[in-house]
Amino acid sequence: MTAVLDAMGLCGHRPLPALPPVVLDSSAVGVLHKDAQAARTSTAAGLDHGRLVWADSSRGARPGVAPVVPPGGRVVDLGCVESFPLPGVAVGELAAMLADVPLADVSDTALVNAATAWQQVIAMAQASQAAVIREIEVRTPDALARVPDELACALVCTTRAAQDLFLRAWGAGQHPAVGDAWVSGAIEARKVDVILSEAAHAAPGAVDAVVADGLARAGDLTAPQLTRHLRAAVIATDPAAAETRRVAERARRSVELVLAPDAMARLIAYLPAEHATAAFTAIDALSGHAALDGDTRTVDQRRADAFTDVFTTILDRQATPDGTPLPTRHGRRAALQVTVAASTLLGLDDQPAHLGSYGPIPAQVARELAQDATWRRLLTDSTGQVCAVGTATYRPGADLTRTVQARDVTCTFPGCRQPATRCELDHRVPYDHSRSHTEHGHDPQTTADNLHALCKHHHQAKTKGWWRVTHDRRTGVSTWTDRHGLTYARHPARILVAPSAFEHGPPPPPPRDWGDPPF
Repeated sequence: MTAVLDAMGLCGHRPLPALPPVVLDSSAVGVLHKDAQAARTSTAAGLDHGRLVWADSSRGARPGVAPVVPPGGRVVDLGCVESFPLPGVAVGELAAMLADVPLADVSDTALVNAATAWQQVIAMAQASQAAVIREIEVRTPDALARVPDELACALVCTTRAAQDLFLRAWGAGQHPAVGDAWVSGAIEARKVDVILSEAAHAAPGAVDAVVADGLARAGDLTAPQLTRHLRAAVIATDPAAAETRRVAERARRSVELVLAPDAMARLIAYLPAEHATAAFTAIDALSGHAALDGDTRTVDQRRADAFTDVFTTILDRQATPDGTPLPTRHGRRAALQVTVAASTLLGLDDQPAHLGSYGPIPAQVARELAQDATWRRLLTDSTGQVCAVGTATYRPGADLTRTVQARDVTCTFPGCRQPATRCELDHRVPYDHSRSHTEHGHDPQTTADNLHALCKHHHQAKTKGWWRVTHDRRTGVSTWTDRHGLTYARHPARILVAPSAFEHGPPPPPPRDWGDPPF
């Protein structure tokens, strides 16, 4: 396999989807609407309607542990709950009641019902968070392009997860019946996603019916079951539109590398059904219908190996099966990028190595890759961060490009995982074309200290002024500031860290007691 070994020494945006508003007269949805109104009213009214108090009438509960019901209190018998969600309760009071339940002293039935009631709390809290996000959306121009990045930093989650939060909140606002069911705790976020997603595919005149059907069946079906149920209903309402969507969906075909533990990964291809079936048929044929004598591999293992051989052969030859050369990126040929300590290659230790686009791998994997690799030396500082070199041109040269990519590992926006090798190189301080070069022709603006890797989406966000970034050369920390003045730190990637770095040093000596003055 072709690999390049680094031996170590000492997003444009799109408009919001157009979903028609919903006006429903379903009796089931009407009940949910009343419960949602009650939940909102009880939240605003505080405890005026009576504090919730738990009880447990089921066998197995320890006698005398249930609290005394105060005047005007409302009893929730966890040993005998007829159905969920509990109607007319506020998220805060329900959470407070459940927090008071002594888990070791109640019956098994009460525990199951308490877990279900906590799920109602979670759903209600998610709906409340969505209301906040909708308010942010209303106040923000070009919200879909800007708000998810801000949420991703604030919540320390991926941009994809933040986009899901944003679109879920927006969709619930477009469909009041869904929002009412959510805020009452009748459905949770995943089923909200299912209903919104399937309703978006329905014909305009059928949207209300699909939403009402989804809400009516959400309490009886799991999310995958609800998806299949609504999908069949949507196709039946307009087969011609279903065919149009099938054609449009082909544009979303993709391949994704998903990390797994123990130096494993999943390569997921989202393809038209006939293409996926053709690929699997070819892989199945390459694997052989029966194991040869002495071959102890299972059929799944033979298929996996046949699949891998197709692509490792392409990398080794640097050409496709028809002889077309593989394209290069940043002037570099397509290859695996492995970073490993020289001491590990020599067998002196077993520090984990780093596989580009993946992450940490065991030392033995790196040694196996090193046998057929092209080696290149990188130097690191005492913290494990790759050191920098300079360049004399505006467009970074190959050496500087490799240094920045090796140092940053991924896009340097907080939480972004796009590998640096697939990022653009951006000047932290914007390039000033009016500045002259030094007498030796070196450009002080295009150096590793002033360059960082940014994916296209976050590069554009910085260029448009939605974010400001500063960089501390001493610590390597990049600080990103959003339009609200909130700041988020992106710490440097430590490619290789010596095991001693994880050992706690001795505590400092206690301060000397100088006694009372004079000393």
